[in-house]
Amino acid sequence: MNKTKKTIKGTQNIKKKKQFKISPKIWIATSAVLGLLLIGAILFDQLYKRPLITIEGEKLYLEDLTYYFYNSESTYDYMNQLFGGSYWDMTYDYSTGMTVRDYAKLETINNVIYTEVLYREAVANGYTLTQEEENTIKEDIDKFLNDSGLSEKFIERNGFTPEYLTEIFTKIKLAERYKQDVIDLLPIDEEAIKADINYDEYRQYDIEYLFISTKKTNEENSSTEPMSEDEKKAAYDKIADMREKALNTEDWSTLVPVEENELRYLKTNFLAKDTFFTDEFKESVMALENGEISEILETEDGYYVVRMINNNSSEAYNNAVEQAIKDKEEEAFSKQYTENILPKYDYKLHERAIRNLRMGRITMVD
Repeated sequence: MNKTKKTIKGTQNIKKKKQFKISPKIWIATSAVLGLLLIGAILFDQLYKRPLITIEGEKLYLEDLTYYFYNSESTYDYMNQLFGGSYWDMTYDYSTGMTVRDYAKLETINNVIYTEVLYREAVANGYTLTQEEENTIKEDIDKFLNDSGLSEKFIERNGFTPEYLTEIFTKIKLAERYKQDVIDLLPIDEEAIKADINYDEYRQYDIEYLFISTKKTNEENSSTEPMSEDEKKAAYDKIADMREKALNTEDWSTLVPVEENELRYLKTNFLAKDTFFTDEFKESVMALENGEISEILETEDGYYVVRMINNNSSEAYNNAVEQAIKDKEEEAFSKQYTENILPKYDYKLHERAIRNLRMGRITMVD
C-alpha cells in the first residue's frame, strides 16, 4: 500500500526567520521612561488643574464645586431614571439643540456664580453666621453625611468632608440671608398683589367622604367596565349601611374596617374651577353647610357620601397670594441682582474646562 505524503501548499518554502532578542537594559530603560511620563502626567494634572470659574481673581476648580454639581446631578438623575435613562439627552431647546445635559451644566455654573457673588456681598456688608445658623449647618452636614444614603466611597471620592461642606453651607446660608434682606428693602406692594387675586376663584371646599366604585376590572384584558345592576345594588346597599353609621360618628376615619376592600374613606379639598369631580357632583357638595352630610351621590365612577368640613377655607387663596408675592419678590430681586450687584464683580468662565464636563458623570459615579 502506497502512502501519499501530504503537503500543505504554500508551506514548503517558509524559512526560519531570525529572532531578535531585546536586551534587558532596553526593557529597563523603556520602563523607566514610561514611569517618568506617568508620574509627570499625574504631577501635571495636580499642579496644573484647569479652573472652571475665576471670580475676583480667585480660581474655582471642580473640587471646589462638587456639592453644586452633586445637587444638580442628583435632581436630574432622578428624572433620568423616571424616563428610563433617556432624560439627560432629551432636547431642552429645539432652537439651539441644547440638551437637558447641557442646560443642567449651564444652570449649575450660573448657580455657583450667583451664590459666590451674593456670599461676597454678604461678607462685604459685615455678615457672619449666627449661633443658630452654625447649629443648623452642623445638623445639615450630619444629615447629609449620615442620612442621605451616600456610601463612604462616594463621599470620599467627591471630597465631601465636614470642612468642605461647612464652607459651602456657610456660603449658601449667608447668601440666602443677604438676598432676603435685600428683598425686604425692595418696594413691593403686597396689598396690591393681594387685591389682584379673586378670593371667590380660590375659595376652597374641605371635605371627607366615603366612596364605593360601581366599576370592575375585566380580568381577561384588565379593562374597566360597569358593574351589573345587581352588583350596583349591592354596592349601593353597602354604602347606605355605612352612611347610617356615619350619621352618628364623629371620626369618619374609623368607619371603614381594615379588611374592607370595596368601601374607602378619603379626605380632600377642591376649588369650584377644579375638574377632578364632575360639575354636578361639585354643585351638590358646594351647597352643603359645614358639618352637613350629603345623601348618596351617584357619578359614573361610583357612589359617594360626603361631609363638609369647611365650605369657605382660605387656604388656597392664601397660598396663591403667598406665591404671587414670592414671584414678584424674585422678579424684583433678579432685576436688582442683574443691574446692580453682579456688575460689581469681575468673573470669567473657562469655557474649555467647562465644556469637558459631562453632567451625570461628574459626581454620580460611585
